[in-house]
Amino acid sequence: MKKYILLLPVTVLFFAFVQQEPIKKEQLLQPQELAYMINNPKAVKPVILNLGPVDQIKGAIKAGSVNDDDGFKKFKAEVNKIDDKNKTVVVYCGCCTLDNCPNIRPAVKYLTDNGFKKAKVLNIPTGIKEDWVQKGFPMEK
Repeated sequence: MKKYILLLPVTVLFFAFVQQEPIKKEQLLQPQELAYMINNPKAVKPVILNLGPVDQIKGAIKAGSVNDDDGFKKFKAEVNKIDDKNKTVVVYCGCCTLDNCPNIRPAVKYLTDNGFKKAKVLNIPTGIKEDWVQKGFPMEK
């Protein structure tokens, strides 16, 4: 019995680390790049999915927090509305630092596993306020 009790924390830690797939450099989209796409009337508009409990970037869809079942269902429903898998899909959360965000990695994994070739993560390493709002980038009013 003691052996099983000792194995439980090790197993939990193992699966926690396995889940944390790294974000690839080519998946990161810089805030100024997204702001340009939003502000330029001639630019091709990406699908922007807000995964967090934060304010909306202009044009973003509130897709749900993917770290719980209801939120993940809502996220999948929004993704299933996207008919062009070659379209750029940008996800952001902004609830905490990018490295610690519980929403970003599962969302990107779901997108790439489902054939979205241009799944991007908005590079807001600190948070939405510091890395987007305070820089004057476009927000919903």
